[in-house]
Amino acid sequence: MASKRNQRRWRTGPTSAVSRRRRAVTAHRARRVLALLLIGIAAGIVLLSLLQRSDSLSASWLGVAPDSTARPFAKHIGIISGHKGNDSGAVCPDGLTEAAVNLQHALRIADLLRAQGYTVDVLDEFDARLNGYRAAALISIHADSCDNINAQASGFKLSSNAAPQSERLVACLTQAYQQRTGLRFHANTITRDMLNYHAFRKIDPTTPAVIIETGFLYLDRDLLTHQAERVAQGIVTGVRCFVNETP
Repeated sequence: MASKRNQRRWRTGPTSAVSRRRRAVTAHRARRVLALLLIGIAAGIVLLSLLQRSDSLSASWLGVAPDSTARPFAKHIGIISGHKGNDSGAVCPDGLTEAAVNLQHALRIADLLRAQGYTVDVLDEFDARLNGYRAAALISIHADSCDNINAQASGFKLSSNAAPQSERLVACLTQAYQQRTGLRFHANTITRDMLNYHAFRKIDPTTPAVIIETGFLYLDRDLLTHQAERVAQGIVTGVRCFVNETP
């Protein structure tokens, strides 16, 4: 009996030891795989953090604050040609109309933006497409009175809706337009109609929108009619600033 028990122990002992070693090796490999997996996850988190920081630094080098919200239509711009399809707007004694000046500017702005890869909609004053309109920005082009008001009736002005980023759009357009045209910001003649501009109530509330009076048709007429390229370039530069393409 003792001999048989010893034989059984001899036969089973080495097998059990081998099984234990195999289990130990398997457990060791599993721990190594888990450790490598955790290291990979940690490295990925660090890399993502560095990339985000790099984007922020790049925006800072350009002198533009990084956007806090993503804009799904980053290169889609709407341009309203003021009074188009509705009325003439201001009318000068020689028959020049504000609507004609606005259209000249709107079409040139659209051409310049399209040449730089933008999608641009040129819209009528009360265009049906304004209902729920979504874009990176909407800009309504207008001009001021053709009357000889006084020596101070020269300059431009803007008003915006309450959408996210609208203040930034105003800041970019104000700086760029002033630099390109040499006109001053004429804040004290912003009208109630500009503050409560009809399109602001129709478009998607997330679309930043601005109405700009590009100048007075009396004292600023030469700029608005014979130097229209400067007007268009000022607005285009402001748009590019807004979408982070220029500082």
